[in-house]
Amino acid sequence: MVEVTVYKVVVSRDGAGWLADVPSLAGAHTQAGNLLRLDEAIREVIALVEDLPDGAEPALMLAFEYEGLDEVAARAVDVGRRRADFDLVHAELVDETMTVARRMVSRGWSVRDVAHLLQISPGRVSQIRAQSRELLNPR
Repeated sequence: MVEVTVYKVVVSRDGAGWLADVPSLAGAHTQAGNLLRLDEAIREVIALVEDLPDGAEPALMLAFEYEGLDEVAARAVDVGRRRADFDLVHAELVDETMTVARRMVSRGWSVRDVAHLLQISPGRVSQIRAQSRELLNPR
């Protein structure tokens, strides 16, 4: 099993800019004017400190912790994390819905019954059925 390193990144405000520090890596800190640039910069710093191969930055797993934010910004962080969690659950639900719909249709269930049970439109079930046929019978 491949061990994935998750780097804890502590982020704080510095006037109008942002600071990032990776406590587990000596010398791994940087600053930037906005959070998008800060993310890019801290990935570059981690790659340099860890002597990672060129191009490794996008694949790094980062866990951001924010310090010293006001109430509104702290709430924004919470909302963002909840949205990311929701997006993950939604993607899993879409995959599971497609899997179940394919199995039911392949066992002879009607499009309408499958749609009703899964709480999706019959049109969507028909699309899933068509995609399944294309996968089984590529041109």
